Amino acid sequence: MSSALSASAKGATFLILTQVGSRALTFVINQLLLRYLSPELLGAATQLELYLISVQYFARESLRVALQRQTGNLQTVVNVSYISVAAGLPLAYLLARLYKNSSLPNVQYIEHSLALYGLAAMLELLAEPCFVIVQQKMAYKVRAAAETTATIGRCIVTFAAVIWAARTGTDLGVLPFAMGQLAYSLLLLAIYYARTLRIATQENFSLLPKRISSKCVPSAASCSYETNA
Repeated sequence: MSSALSASAKGATFLILTQVGSRALTFVINQLLLRYLSPELLGAATQLELYLISVQYFARESLRVALQRQTGNLQTVVNVSYISVAAGLPLAYLLARLYKNSSLPNVQYIEHSLALYGLAAMLELLAEPCFVIVQQKMAYKVRAAAETTATIGRCIVTFAAVIWAARTGTDLGVLPFAMGQLAYSLLLLAIYYARTLRIATQENFSLLPKRISSKCVPSAASCSYETNA
């Protein structure tokens, strides 16, 4: 019990430091971009970020809280986590329609950027099975590696796109932010699956939804669980 609490405390500290570092890096990049971007573009990027956060929050937060309390069969945890993917798709569409029907900022590529943010939101939701397994196994280094690498990738892509647009005189509008967010989601998804697949292979469960059957022995009052391919 004490070892589990110690590991959890160390993991939480590690994640906090990672989050602080990621936020600091993002802040520095944003400060560098201020000389190239107008307040209108930054406001539009903030609205797109709010759209992304809204989709993710309503699709996964309640499930995350519930699955953190789930113990036992890991395949069950993976299966339930896909509810967030199923919920995210209609949410992304409906919220995008609401944004389009409202007064979107009059900047270049705003609708294209909105579509890319919706795609990025769905890619991150596809990483939920890996996230919940990482939380269950307290593999905090996997989460830190995924989020840190994805944050660095987002900053590089966004900064590179803005600098290229400034030097060539191209008006990309908020597209650099959308490209950066898409890079973040792709890297996050790739690293989570690459690292979590090892855990799935070792413990004999699938990162895809699988049917689970239970076999109970009445006399022993016990059940065993099997994952059907």
